[in-house]
Amino acid sequence: MTYQLRVEPNALKSLNRIPEYNRRRIIASLRGIKKDPFDGKALEGELKGIRSWRVGEYRILYRILKQELLVLVIKIGNRQGIY
Repeated sequence: MTYQLRVEPNALKSLNRIPEYNRRRIIASLRGIKKDPFDGKALEGELKGIRSWRVGEYRILYRILKQELLVLVIKIGNRQGIY
């Protein structure tokens, strides 16, 4: 079952600031998230309910809305500043 993907405006702005090579890798990863969003790491504590997908030094943070079959991308950025 493939989920729909929606990227929040702030995440899209962050994506556009990332160098092109890494941006392409992230976009390819977004396709993977659509196919199997549960493959990402489930976060804990204050970030419970959010998942993280690793793309080199970057992270994609997203929420899975099962009822709507939707993956909502919340943040995209360097791993050191994203959490």
